[in-house]
Amino acid sequence: MSNVFALSGANIVILARNYNPSIASKEWLYEKSIIKDTVINFAHTPPFSLVETERISFVLDENRLQISLKTITPEGIELLPKIATGFVSCLPETPFVAVGFNYSFHSQKESTHLEALFAPNDAKLKELFAEDYEIGGMVCFHFKEFIVTMSAPPVKGETTKVAINFNFHSETRGANEVKERLKLHPQTIERAEGILGGLSG
Repeated sequence: MSNVFALSGANIVILARNYNPSIASKEWLYEKSIIKDTVINFAHTPPFSLVETERISFVLDENRLQISLKTITPEGIELLPKIATGFVSCLPETPFVAVGFNYSFHSQKESTHLEALFAPNDAKLKELFAEDYEIGGMVCFHFKEFIVTMSAPPVKGETTKVAINFNFHSETRGANEVKERLKLHPQTIERAEGILGGLSG
């Protein structure tokens, strides 16, 4: 069954206790070969660091690193875990506590079978809310070392589009466990796309 969902957003989040945001200057990221693309925007303050290239956004504060794709491409998807692994490898003593992979997909509503997941009493909901109500839902499950939350929130102001988000979350103890989880990145997106293929018309 073909997958009619398009990937519209992807990021990796790595949580830790007491990051030092001031370390993540664009010079340091270049020196450590964590980022190789040309930096087009950066902000460097004690509370947080922001470094952007054409392809990625790298934001670090005291507890959270988020590496986001600005443009979705297959090469970008492969790049995300490489950047994250490079960063973690440079800070082996950091008390990393969790890793998350986040994916956002969208599709046209008539191309999907979301009713297979969410089969409400349509007449009752129209009676309770309005003829044009929109409903969403959430499913949680385990995959490998991750707890996965799939959510399908209503798209505000849109009656023809569907958004589905996946969060793959795993607790970790230290740099080695983070790197092991990052190796699973390709499998997590494959799992998400497999689920969406089953929901496609």
